[in-house]
Amino acid sequence: MKLKTLKKDEQDVEPQEEDVDVKKLLKIKGKKKKRIYGKRIDSKTEKGRYIKSKLPKDYYGDIAIDATLRAAALSSDGEISVKGEDLRHKIRKHGARASIVMVVDISGSMFSDRKANRLKGILNSVIEDTNRHQDRISVIGFKGEEAEIIIPTTRRATSFREQVDNIKVGGTTPLAAGMKKGLEILKKEKLRAEFVPLLLILSDGMPNVGLEGGPMKDAIMMAEKIKEKEIHTVIINFEKSVRYGHEVNMEIALASGGRYYDLEELKDPGGVMAKILDYEREEI
Repeated sequence: MKLKTLKKDEQDVEPQEEDVDVKKLLKIKGKKKKRIYGKRIDSKTEKGRYIKSKLPKDYYGDIAIDATLRAAALSSDGEISVKGEDLRHKIRKHGARASIVMVVDISGSMFSDRKANRLKGILNSVIEDTNRHQDRISVIGFKGEEAEIIIPTTRRATSFREQVDNIKVGGTTPLAAGMKKGLEILKKEKLRAEFVPLLLILSDGMPNVGLEGGPMKDAIMMAEKIKEKEIHTVIINFEKSVRYGHEVNMEIALASGGRYYDLEELKDPGGVMAKILDYEREEI
C-alpha cells in the first residue's frame, strides 16, 4: 500500500535530548478541533458543582432541597407540604475529562526484554498521569488472534499495577482486532457525553493477522472508522529502525486523522509520554 507523501514541515527529526519539545516529536499533525477537555459540562452523576435545579424526568437521588422547598412554599396555603410535583433535581457541572483507551502491542515482535520493559514503563507512566488528571483509562493488549482487556475502564487504574507487571508477550500481531476493541469502548464512552475520547495505539507497526480482508487492509479500515467517529487518535511507534513498521504506523495515523510519534530512541519514554499527553489534552 502506497504511503502518502508528508510535507517537509511534518517530517521533523526526532531530538535525542530528554527535555524534548513534544511539538518536535510530531510527524503528522492532526486536524485542529474545538477544544473540549476541561470545559464545564453537565454531570451525569452526583459529582460536580451544583449550578441550578430542574424538574426531574426520571427519579434519582440528587434532590435540590432549596428549590424543592421553594416550589412547595409557592403552592402551599401556609403549611409547607412537599408533593411529588414540587421535587427539583440538581444540575451539576464539572470539567470534562478524557477517557483514554490504550491499545498496546504485546505480540512476539515485542518479545525482547528491552521492548517489554519499555512498554510496561510507558503503561505505568500513563496510568500515573491519568490518575493525576482524574481521567478514565482502559488498556487493551493484542496478540495471537484477538485483543484482550488488561485494565477495564476505570479512574483508579493504579490498583491494576499487577496486571501490567504480569503482561506476557508473544504470538502474532492482530492490530486491527485491538483497534476494533478500542473503538467499541470509546463509542460507548462518547455516548456518556462527559468524557472526551482519546485512543492511544502503541505498536511496532507490523500486523500479520487481520479480521477479514487482510492485516494491513483491516488496520486501515479500522483507522478510517475511528476517523468517522471523530476519535482523537495518537500512534506511538516502537520500531523506528524497521522501515515497514515505521511506514505502517504513519499510514494508520494518516487514515485515522491522528498524530504520530517515535519513542524508540528516547531514554525516558515514560516521561516523554506524560508530556505528549499534556500536549494532546490541549488539542481535544
